[in-house]
Amino acid sequence: MKHFTRLAFFLIIIVAVVLANGALPVHAWTIPTFTITKVVTDQSVSIETANFPAGQVFTVTMGQIGTHGVNGIVVGTTDSGSGGTLSATYTIPTELKGQALIAIRLESPEGYFSYNWFANAPATPSSATQTPAPTTTLTPSPTTTPAASSTATIPTFSIQSVIRDQQVSIQTANFPPNQTFSVTMGKIGTRGVNGILVGSTESGQGGQFTAIYKIPAELAGLSQISIRLESPAGYFSYNWFYNNTTE
Repeated sequence: MKHFTRLAFFLIIIVAVVLANGALPVHAWTIPTFTITKVVTDQSVSIETANFPAGQVFTVTMGQIGTHGVNGIVVGTTDSGSGGTLSATYTIPTELKGQALIAIRLESPEGYFSYNWFANAPATPSSATQTPAPTTTLTPSPTTTPAASSTATIPTFSIQSVIRDQQVSIQTANFPPNQTFSVTMGKIGTRGVNGILVGSTESGQGGQFTAIYKIPAELAGLSQISIRLESPAGYFSYNWFYNNTTE
């Protein structure tokens, strides 16, 4: 009887361990993003979303560049409805009129948020700043700076895919032609400044192109990594990503 009791107890432990190991399903999260589609100087900005979660009410704020819209001026709210793609236009607040660059942020009480920025003048749309809800595996959030005035096209890039501790793939937009960009990576928050050199990229004819860079051994194991592309002529663009494999 004692032998049976011990065996039964042992089997219960095995079942518990198996159930515990199988109790955490893997989720493929989509990443809410938005792009700037139109700007009327000192009046309004229009956006278009992608992969927005359904049934969320997003508070929209604007602020000075570099703030990511955190604690910014509330300019409206947007109900995501069925989610996915939707368009919206927001009024630029009086306090930010005259600013060359303005940050804009959409955030819901459930923790979803996405931010971007725009030149406060008619210009080529800037690329999406991708920021996930908690537990999302990939979050690009580009912050880019033109080499010329704020009315120039702005070189940006977004994160396309990541293989943990191995490589990251990017896609550019509005890159100037005939530039050699040094590519550096570093810890989150550094913006890639004085980071580890992982390669260089010729922009060729400019515009849009894709590239893949190896994640350096010194940064393996980090959960978030900054990446920066910069040319001797003064053009630069930076972003960051979660160091998790994505499809």
